[in-house]
Amino acid sequence: MSARLRVGVDIGGTFTDIVVMDPDSGTGRATTSTYKVLSTPHDPSQGMLRGLDELGIAAGVEYLVHGTTAGLNALLSRSGDRIALVTTHGFADVLRLRRAGNDDIWSLRARNHDSVVAAGDVRTVRERIRYDGGVETPLDLGDVDAVATWLRAEEIGTVAVCLLHAHQNPVHELAVRDRLAELVPGLSVVLSHQVSPEQGEYERTSTTVATAYVARTVDRYLTNLVSELAARDCTAPLQVMRSSGGVCSAELVSRQPIQTILSGPAGGVVAAQTLARGLDRPNLIAIDMGGTSSDVSLVVDGTMALSTEGEIADHVMRMPVVELHTIGAGGGSIARAESGGLRVGPKSAGAEPGPACYGLGGKNPTVTDAQVLLGRLDPQWFLGGRMNLDLDAAETAMRRVGDELGLDAVATAEGVLAVANSMMANAIRTLTLRRGVDPREFTLVAFGGAGPLHSVALAEELGIEEIVIPYAMGVLSAWGMLHADVRHDVSLPVAGRYGDPAVTEALLAAIDRLRAEGDDLLEREGVPAHAREFVASADMRYAGQEHTIAVVVDDPADLGETFHTTYRQHYGHAMPEAPVELVNARLSAIGRVGAALAEGSPVPPDRPEGTRRVRFDGEDTETRIVYRDALADGVGYAGPLVVQEDGSTTLVPPGWSLRRGRYGALVITRDNEEARS
Repeated sequence: MSARLRVGVDIGGTFTDIVVMDPDSGTGRATTSTYKVLSTPHDPSQGMLRGLDELGIAAGVEYLVHGTTAGLNALLSRSGDRIALVTTHGFADVLRLRRAGNDDIWSLRARNHDSVVAAGDVRTVRERIRYDGGVETPLDLGDVDAVATWLRAEEIGTVAVCLLHAHQNPVHELAVRDRLAELVPGLSVVLSHQVSPEQGEYERTSTTVATAYVARTVDRYLTNLVSELAARDCTAPLQVMRSSGGVCSAELVSRQPIQTILSGPAGGVVAAQTLARGLDRPNLIAIDMGGTSSDVSLVVDGTMALSTEGEIADHVMRMPVVELHTIGAGGGSIARAESGGLRVGPKSAGAEPGPACYGLGGKNPTVTDAQVLLGRLDPQWFLGGRMNLDLDAAETAMRRVGDELGLDAVATAEGVLAVANSMMANAIRTLTLRRGVDPREFTLVAFGGAGPLHSVALAEELGIEEIVIPYAMGVLSAWGMLHADVRHDVSLPVAGRYGDPAVTEALLAAIDRLRAEGDDLLEREGVPAHAREFVASADMRYAGQEHTIAVVVDDPADLGETFHTTYRQHYGHAMPEAPVELVNARLSAIGRVGAALAEGSPVPPDRPEGTRRVRFDGEDTETRIVYRDALADGVGYAGPLVVQEDGSTTLVPPGWSLRRGRYGALVITRDNEEARS
């Protein structure tokens, strides 16, 4: 290997995936290799470091990007440091009231959401900023002093400050920060106008609190990881995947650590977008099935979908996030009998102890155990032969649940896969049919360690005619991270009616300010001027509405018409005669530094193909077993077929065929369909 390696690492709940791109391998072209190790939930960085140690490549890395679960784990497990919230007097219950709605419209009682801030750790100060930024009630510094005294007594090290309408005028938040910093040395203060300078008291408070809660956890994690990498002579600056589908230096992640929450799944969405453009298939449904969960996303006209808001672990996050639908159906999802029926997930066996077949102490049957029992996974060649699976343990675990349902172990395994497939198909319907999108007009891209085993079953249920299994699909999220660009998203409030010259002037001024801020961030990232790109947009809505849609700002004179067109695309109708409001100005500062899409780099196999009996539709069928590296370009392979490779397995049932196309991608079609190469 050369000393110019590009490495992407995705730390998942079960496996840590590593992709290594070598632009100068001595072969005259770039090569790509992949690697998997079991994750280490107690300290996610250890699995990553162990993988790099086993590969022996740390000193040769020139570019390193990874997706971290540190912040997400802290939120999900409520393992972050104790924090406090300081807000305006009279607004202490904003987090409890949320949006004053009921998540379950059929329930007479609203669910009590669990906040990371205890009710007793919310403190208020007397002050008030009006909606237009004017000061109605000056800040009472005596209240701030009382908060400081309480913080010292409670030994709380982090405080979130979210004052009313601070996004319009942050003067009081800044004063609170300065006073607390003076009175409580070492205190970490997170201000709402810096984290989420947007309208919406609950959304801004929720985002600020979540940011404060994960800040120290993410900072400790990254600081330790950077230190461990330096000890291995790795001089590459550490990059971190963000929930927006862009990357950012570890140094700048502290600015908004909450944006690492979906960093792993975001890598998969970027990979799908890269494939859509490289394979000339602009409309894709991507299903990423790992060991713990499955993530569904869409690429439409070659572009991934982004949202300005996400909700994770009972907290609304007002920030740019890739649009995903996640369900608890992965290879490690546990099957159980419940009320006379079979259920799968959302609880997962994870990496410790893992599925029963891992032989690490797990006793519960999982989706992976079902695949082994039905012959779809080779017990002697899991993870490229680096791990053997215990078939007897899988059968014992499956029989235990089957006995409760009056089924044998094999029938139970078939039922487990049927339930998991139904769950994933419904997740796809959520992003397609329920929004008026016909999935039959899309190509299905399946990846993750388990995705290609389920892809054809999902296509059959949804009427999809073509499936693409990309190269390195078992580690595609890590691969996608290497194709992601540097990205920073910034925003400012701009309120008023569209068409008012003063509002238009304010919008343009805000965009100019945001462009300067974005340019400075890209400069700090070391992105050369010629690789910088800026995309401005405005959050708009019809007067009287609460929710907004983002509209790209090209020509301000055409912004109104663009809004109506975009609204019609979202909701199927528009109201051109109705007045329109602007709410926020946004800007994405993008540094085009991602890797170019290249051919896969197969290693000539030294394993002959063979056969084994695999169960399809209740019958054991003699099935051809081949290795992906041995597949020839453009040659058709008829099912039944099992394609094995390091990190994943692809299943082609009877009635479907496979071809290897561009960039090493496998294209699966019905036997009466011609695959596009």
